Amino acid sequence: MVVESVRSPGCAGRRGANRDSRDPDGPGARERGSRHPGDQGIEADPAVVWSEGFEEGSVGAVTARYEDFKNPAGMELIADVPPGSAGGASMRMTAGGSASATDLYKRLADHDELFARWYAKYEPGVKWHHSGVWLGGYGPPSNWPNPQAGLRPDGDDRFSVSLEPVWDVGGAAPRFDFYSYWMTMHSWMEAPSGGTAYYGNTLVHQQAFTVDEGRWVCLEVHVKLNTDASSPAGAVLEVWKNDALVQRFDEDGPLGYWIRDKFCPGGADGGECTAYPAPADTVLDLQYRSTQALRLNAFWPQNYITDDGAVGSVQYDDMVVATERVGCLR
Repeated sequence: MVVESVRSPGCAGRRGANRDSRDPDGPGARERGSRHPGDQGIEADPAVVWSEGFEEGSVGAVTARYEDFKNPAGMELIADVPPGSAGGASMRMTAGGSASATDLYKRLADHDELFARWYAKYEPGVKWHHSGVWLGGYGPPSNWPNPQAGLRPDGDDRFSVSLEPVWDVGGAAPRFDFYSYWMTMHSWMEAPSGGTAYYGNTLVHQQAFTVDEGRWVCLEVHVKLNTDASSPAGAVLEVWKNDALVQRFDEDGPLGYWIRDKFCPGGADGGECTAYPAPADTVLDLQYRSTQALRLNAFWPQNYITDDGAVGSVQYDDMVVATERVGCLR
């Protein structure tokens, strides 16, 4: 049985203080993997806040564990799991056509720093829209997702960090990127105005950060909120694929440049960046919040497809949210 454990923010902070997140694997992840091979018993690990292995036996038993969900008719537990998993089932979410959104939403206990690791397997050739995992926070905490597309957060109300297929979707090699909303995000408009000026900012832009459709991939995101409510000080954003660190952002770098709503860090080789070269002289401002009352408390795996006639499935499995690095299955 998978259960949610609530840990005090102070304890979570002390545990994280000795971890060097620049280690692509992370000592905590190695130890956790050896203690919980195939994720067996990982729900009882003191660092784990929430876990989901989709072993409940029915879709209804799965959805009963979440505050909100959409389109259970588009959910199916199937006997296809990531290599090394101790489980026997994964969740297939199908969306598109008459049901554009299929999702699960979990309200978490408040935290200032979290790691989310999950496995995903995307059907090839689909025009993905928002088909990935969102980690964020609402003030006050919410029992349902409220992304408010097109609007920039104020700093005390919400922020979100998602990882999903963004670039070259529907083609032979779609690529992952962040799709993030926060108080210092940039607009796609030269002069922002109206209620559609802000959509999720993309931040990685690497040709090698591929979705690998038709295969299981292990993904992990780390969000640490700014400790100074008046600046981005202390904030961190990281992403790993198959235990390899893809990108890290903190208050020291890397240097990059903005193209409207796209931040291009040094080394970005996606055509959406290289077609518009500029001096890499700017650090990404990760001031997620203007008050320490706004914290991480929302976990939202979803499949959302809006392209006319498009229908597609993404599978999820072995999802873990923790106060320390989780790492891939051992």
